Amino acid sequence: MAQIEVKGWSADHYTPRAEKSRARKCAQGGSEVCGREAEFTIVYPNGESIATCPDHLITYVHTRIKDDG
Repeated sequence: MAQIEVKGWSADHYTPRAEKSRARKCAQGGSEVCGREAEFTIVYPNGESIATCPDHLITYVHTRIKDDG
């Protein structure tokens, strides 16, 4: 079973190095791929946090479930 941790976006979730996430930009797929505003924070299994838009959150969930299957 996939364990997925998702929070509502907050700048407090990120280190100063995570500039895109702290600026509330979707950091999924790299800087050239998504320019949408982040609404959520995904906490990866390794503990790293990343800002994400709703569309990329759905993609992440689908991928994790598929990989766990």
